[in-house]
Amino acid sequence: MKVTYLVNSMILIEGKNTKVLCDPWVTFDRYSASGLYNFPEIKVTKEEIAAIKPDFIYLTHTHEDHFDPITIGLFDKDTPVLVANYANNFTQRNVQALGFTDVRVCNFEDGLPLNGDDRAWIEPSAIYDDVDSIGAFKIDGEILVNANDCPFSEEQCTKIKDKFGTIDFACVPFATQGPYPAFYENLSPEEKKEKSDAKKQRGYREMLGFTKTLAPERVFPFAAGAMYGAAKALNFEYYGVGTQKDAAEVLEAEGYGDQIILMSNMCSYDTSTEEMSGEYEHKTHLTEQEYIQDISTKSNKFDEGGKFWIAPDQRKDLTKLLAKARKNQKVWQDRKNVVSDKAFFIDVGQGYLYRLSLGDLEVTTMQEEDITEKVYEIFRMPYPLLIGLLTAHYNYSNVKTQYMSFYREPDDFDPDIHILMSFLQL
Repeated sequence: MKVTYLVNSMILIEGKNTKVLCDPWVTFDRYSASGLYNFPEIKVTKEEIAAIKPDFIYLTHTHEDHFDPITIGLFDKDTPVLVANYANNFTQRNVQALGFTDVRVCNFEDGLPLNGDDRAWIEPSAIYDDVDSIGAFKIDGEILVNANDCPFSEEQCTKIKDKFGTIDFACVPFATQGPYPAFYENLSPEEKKEKSDAKKQRGYREMLGFTKTLAPERVFPFAAGAMYGAAKALNFEYYGVGTQKDAAEVLEAEGYGDQIILMSNMCSYDTSTEEMSGEYEHKTHLTEQEYIQDISTKSNKFDEGGKFWIAPDQRKDLTKLLAKARKNQKVWQDRKNVVSDKAFFIDVGQGYLYRLSLGDLEVTTMQEEDITEKVYEIFRMPYPLLIGLLTAHYNYSNVKTQYMSFYREPDDFDPDIHILMSFLQL
């Protein structure tokens, strides 16, 4: 079995009979339709990626650094695409909407046959079972587990370990992306640095959890290979994302030195010969300043001149639309048994905030300095993005980090409000 790392969570698993490409996402020629960019930059052409011609594609979930229509569109539409058996399988629907004709929902208990004796098992994340998934593959008689950026669950990993016994190769995340702390305005630069360092350490602890529980023969720390466009690129030092090298040092300190596999873009490791093709290159936001500076100058689709720009004189008060969307959000709030009276505010640059609350259906407008709540969160976004969210052209979880900034009081994470933001739709 040969494992090739491309970028972020994009890996190619090759055996004698089967080639599986996981999470194909490349921002070719420094262009991104989503506002997310590969980090570090991978210099490949569309022709080189199309030439992979995978037998199967595994899409772990639909976050835009995993589900990229431009990259996926390079492959034949009859290529079988493997997805998890989600209760609400929007991953399956989104793949089919791209024109793929053979989308296979994989059951973890029974799995799905690949080519020859190869097989795949996929199941939703135990933590976020409507968003993420974790996959296992039997290729040439060896077991590879791909955890992509799935949160660590000891119970889930124990079940996987018990099912397969020996795990020959595990791709485990050492970091995750997200807006905190880089894009939270309630934090000073010093606080962002402190929170960023703490986030890195949490990522390493999650990586150790995967490694200790799965106990693989070889462990490859990866994922979180992305950055954000425009001015957000310049906040890279506050993303809270470490490096493979630092992750490897954490693993080595825990006694896993002999199992560690490090791979940069386009490196490959052959498990049968134990040979590496390509060399690991240590890259950080300090070594990649030219790339970061260039990406920071990129405009996005919501900026003036962008395809979704709405001129200020065309912008209307959205109170009535938000009231309708809040009613729909309340339906999902009840389904998810979220009982809360937390206030939240939306700022789209109109000179006032929209006030909503999980405790009622009322929507009002007010000035930020007039907020009296002790617990609240502000979501700042471009006006056209809010229109896109309300009309379900965009999903909150796919755009929150690229295009939004936040303010919360106190500085405590409330997962419920962020989950429910995906249901604030007409």
